[in-house]
Amino acid sequence: MPFALILDMLIAILLIATIAYAVMLNRRLSDLRKDQSELEELANQFNDATIRAEESIHKLTGSADDMKRDVQETLRKAEALRDDLNFLIDRAGASADKLEDSVRNNRPETPSYAGKKVKDTVAPPEPAAAAQPKAAQPAAPQEDDFKPKSDAERELLKALESVR
Repeated sequence: MPFALILDMLIAILLIATIAYAVMLNRRLSDLRKDQSELEELANQFNDATIRAEESIHKLTGSADDMKRDVQETLRKAEALRDDLNFLIDRAGASADKLEDSVRNNRPETPSYAGKKVKDTVAPPEPAAAAQPKAAQPAAPQEDDFKPKSDAERELLKALESVR
């Protein structure tokens, strides 16, 4: 067999192998092109999801900042109210002490019972209120009864009105 024929056959076999390999490569490239369009679609969806996530993060950050400001403002107001209440409590305590001293100083001395039993010192109950005439019953409180009588009472009323 001539050398040229063997060489032609070898080239033909290599051409057949190359054609088969090219067909196989063409199929893989067409699959890759299909997958490339799906990959582009997935990349676009991922990009959209990323943009939405970033917007949500900005909104949450803004909401958190707003809530922080609201909490700080509420805390500032609460501290101011706490300070006011502590001041009023101190003033009310001082006014109550003055009022108590005033009442003690104006109260008549209690009688000493000199060894009598408590049972012996209790006055007998009076007849039923229905039997008493209307004139003997205590009168309804007048507006003058509610006016402050001492400086301590006036201070206490002023402090209470300033709270309102």
